[in-house]
Amino acid sequence: MIALLLACAQPGTSDGPGHPSRDDLDEEIEDDTGGEDLVDDDAVIRTLSFPSTMTCGEERSALITVQNVGAATWTRAGEYKLGAIGDDDPLVVGDTRSWLPDDASVASGFEYSFEIHLLAPDEPGFVTSDWQMVHENVAWFGESVELDVEILCEEEEEEPEKLPLPDMSHIVDEVAAEHPELLEGSCLDYGGGWGFMDEVVDRLRLVDERWGYNWKRGVVGDPSEDVVDYHWGSGTAEGSEEVYIIDIIVGHCGDGPEPGWLDQTQATADAGTIGLWTGRGRF
Repeated sequence: MIALLLACAQPGTSDGPGHPSRDDLDEEIEDDTGGEDLVDDDAVIRTLSFPSTMTCGEERSALITVQNVGAATWTRAGEYKLGAIGDDDPLVVGDTRSWLPDDASVASGFEYSFEIHLLAPDEPGFVTSDWQMVHENVAWFGESVELDVEILCEEEEEEPEKLPLPDMSHIVDEVAAEHPELLEGSCLDYGGGWGFMDEVVDRLRLVDERWGYNWKRGVVGDPSEDVVDYHWGSGTAEGSEEVYIIDIIVGHCGDGPEPGWLDQTQATADAGTIGLWTGRGRF
């Protein structure tokens, strides 16, 4: 939203873009004021180049073009400036005055574009930036402009809550003790089967249904024959990378495989691969 708060002086007609003649300006003001002389300090806002939205922490430049409709000439030495009303602005850090260059001289009827360096705050919401000409140590004068700027911040993704890994090694030991033949025959490459893995996973799921199988290195369709996954994250488990990866057979496909409980989660990440949870079509 942009609001212009008008002073009594009005702009004159223009000989060309941005450069009204002094005669035309005086004539129109005299007609509007009943022949009164111009006041020394007066101004109107002519154009604005000001963002309506900014992102948190963003730096931008804005331009406010002001026309001198008073009798005095604006110079830096004369201490004419565009200032943030109240000497404070939520988009400006440091000096809230925009100064004229040393060689600038803005006579009555002419315009000057003041550049303002903006820095958005770190919190989202709407802020108000308002500006007006000021003759330092004399008075604020002329039209003021009030602008509402929306500050937009990207929402930080919250880290999903990571459940701790339950120690269920005793179940692996129990199945191995009760069914040593299943453990011995767990290597599919040598004609074995899924009996040991299925029995362990089924018993784990009686305690917590977050337990399941693992797609080896994240390759769907290639299940690990000696690894179970625990889904620690939220959402659907199938295909989730939010898993602990547990090796439950030591020496698998070797002589004398044994039950184990080795957390391979970090080792998998260090190797640049992933695990994916799967029910392997069983659940």
